[in-house]
Amino acid sequence: MTEGGTNSGAFEPILTFLRDRWSRTLDITTVEQAREALGLPPDDELRWRLQEHLSIQQGPLATKARYGVLATTVTLTNQEKLGGRALVLGLSEDEAQAAAELDAPGWERATTMLRRIGLLAAEGWRPADDHGRLLEGVGLNFHTVRARGEVFNVP
Repeated sequence: MTEGGTNSGAFEPILTFLRDRWSRTLDITTVEQAREALGLPPDDELRWRLQEHLSIQQGPLATKARYGVLATTVTLTNQEKLGGRALVLGLSEDEAQAAAELDAPGWERATTMLRRIGLLAAEGWRPADDHGRLLEGVGLNFHTVRARGEVFNVP
């Protein structure tokens, strides 16, 4: 499937992979990192479904809450986080796209996810009224670690 499609059969394998990784103390592997590790194609709709599940079912993320990890933290890609940070800092949309290093189609997908997640207002280039809740804890920060061929994040 593509960034716009839904690979429904990948939901459980990704969730299982994440649960295993999250059982490690400092590991906050993201949905995208899990997808890549499993060799699955990009799928924004699947990522969104996982975000909704993780927002409601805190079980898999419960042990990570002490580090300030929210479902948003593990759902947004690093490029989306960079674009979101630029938004919150008051940069223009063009500056945010440049910071995220995304082409036009990639930027369109990123802003769609930023709107869905509640960081970007429904219309225009401005933060959503209640975007502050997404900045708590780890928020839009990330620190990617590569060790022995594995990729994961730490708080």
